[in-house]
Amino acid sequence: MADARELFILDGDNVAHVRGAGSDYVRVREQLVGDVAGFASESGIDVVLVFDGDGTGRQIGQVRVVYSGRETADTVIERLSHRSASAAPGTVTVVSNDAVLRHVAQRGGVHAMSAREFLDRLGAGPARRPPPPASSRRTTLGDTLDPDVRAALERIRRGK
Repeated sequence: MADARELFILDGDNVAHVRGAGSDYVRVREQLVGDVAGFASESGIDVVLVFDGDGTGRQIGQVRVVYSGRETADTVIERLSHRSASAAPGTVTVVSNDAVLRHVAQRGGVHAMSAREFLDRLGAGPARRPPPPASSRRTTLGDTLDPDVRAALERIRRGK
């Protein structure tokens, strides 16, 4: 039996707020999605990024973006974490600064970390970086991304 992949479930608005959301909250959210997609691709983890409110969910590489709709993001995160932990115990981590949400997650057998801890990981770079190409041409960050993630980030950049 193959090992279960690690899954992070992020309270997106909470992480964006800790990161320092400016006046253009849509742009801040999209930047977070892009940064998390790059991190997930490089580190080999799956991520569900949950935002409050309405929006169009999507998949970008190993990142699934979900909107809570009429529920709170916390309710969606609790449900997702417990379902995922039942299927693959010990591989799920909830990321939020909400102490109650982290406590509920931990009581359900799910790991928990603060938004600051996650942002420190995000800023530290990947645990495993692909080896540089054997050619003498200059390597860019885009060269190290999964092609699906790269295409999705390009669509975001172009506002599509």
